[in-house]
Amino acid sequence: MNICTISSYLNNKLCKIWLLLIALTLLSASVAESDNVSVWATVFVCSIVIIKGRWIIDHFMGLKTASMITRNLVLSYLYIMTAIVAITLIYSQLFFVYPSS
Repeated sequence: MNICTISSYLNNKLCKIWLLLIALTLLSASVAESDNVSVWATVFVCSIVIIKGRWIIDHFMGLKTASMITRNLVLSYLYIMTAIVAITLIYSQLFFVYPSS
């Protein structure tokens, strides 16, 4: 692979989004795996999940130009599932005491 091919690949919009997805994955994984398990960390990671989900749905699944019913159905699933996970985690963080190791 020569420099011109790499340069043209990096100028591709999907490649930039893919690299941002990787960066956001690493960021959210580092926050989620840290010793700071807090409500704000959960909200931060769930926000990143929403951003990544929207990019994947719009650009990689091609639903940005799909029919509104299909796009809204998939987006609704993303929002509802992320909200369920967030509420469950926040509830467990607020109302259950974890033993310290």
